Amino acid sequence: MDPLLVHIGLHRTGSSWLQQRVFDGRDGRPTPVVADRAESARRIVLPREDDFDAAEVRAWLSERTRAVVASGGVPVLSNERFSGNPHSGWFDGERTIDRLAEIVEEPRVLVVLRRQDDLVRSLYLQYVRIGGPASLASYLKSPEPGDHRAPGFDPAFLRYDLLLDRLDRRFGRERVLALGYDLLRRDPRMYLDRIGAFLGTSITPPADARERVYESPAFTDAAWRRRLNFWCVRSTLHRAAPFPWPVVAELGSLATGVLAAATTPAFERTLARRAQRLIDARLEEFGGFREGNRRLAARIGEDLGALGWQV
Repeated sequence: MDPLLVHIGLHRTGSSWLQQRVFDGRDGRPTPVVADRAESARRIVLPREDDFDAAEVRAWLSERTRAVVASGGVPVLSNERFSGNPHSGWFDGERTIDRLAEIVEEPRVLVVLRRQDDLVRSLYLQYVRIGGPASLASYLKSPEPGDHRAPGFDPAFLRYDLLLDRLDRRFGRERVLALGYDLLRRDPRMYLDRIGAFLGTSITPPADARERVYESPAFTDAAWRRRLNFWCVRSTLHRAAPFPWPVVAELGSLATGVLAAATTPAFERTLARRAQRLIDARLEEFGGFREGNRRLAARIGEDLGALGWQV
């Protein structure tokens, strides 16, 4: 198979921005071998073990990669779902990494990491935006003893040093690039230069390099919206909404937007501070990340303490 960049996410680290603004094939930028993330998830992530045919997927992916190379492009396979889904504890992320190693010969692997508390805050707001009804305290809560019927949020995944250990073992350390989301926010040009150097090419920055694709809602918006979700939005995050009628949900969404806009900035800051205390307490209950982050800083060559990470 021709050389391929595999971007595994993480969620809420600018993955959609990379996919829609950078890995788009325009102006000589890397070209997606699979434009539809649902298709790559359906073939690579979702099949049960007995239904996953590595040889078939390898042939399918090789054909697509060769087509991109033949057209002069730099092929990329990008899907943050490859790292697992955060709202279910990233439970299948390790399995998917093993599958990628089985179907792609000597890929280059890109993973983008975000400070743990900052990531959790953004994940929760995303959870509400896509239909979740739980409060932040409930979202973060450990399952009751003996209640392991379905996976939920699990802070163990946030030991990024262990994730990189696994990637290094499966693909080779020289083939794994880990970047901090801090760099993307601070200097998109340098961020893209790092990826380009990793690929042995240059990446033309998009004209809208600083424009976000999916910005998190405010906490005031989330406070109203999760209650609307409870009553009106059915999904895998909430299967029992009593009034899952599109018209009601649409009207409710408009109303929550009005209510959120009517609240004061001081109230938003109050909710944000309360959320930060809950997140900090849950991460400390898990044991914190200082030791792991020190290992991570040495691995990626960044002064994470200067960026506010626990070290």
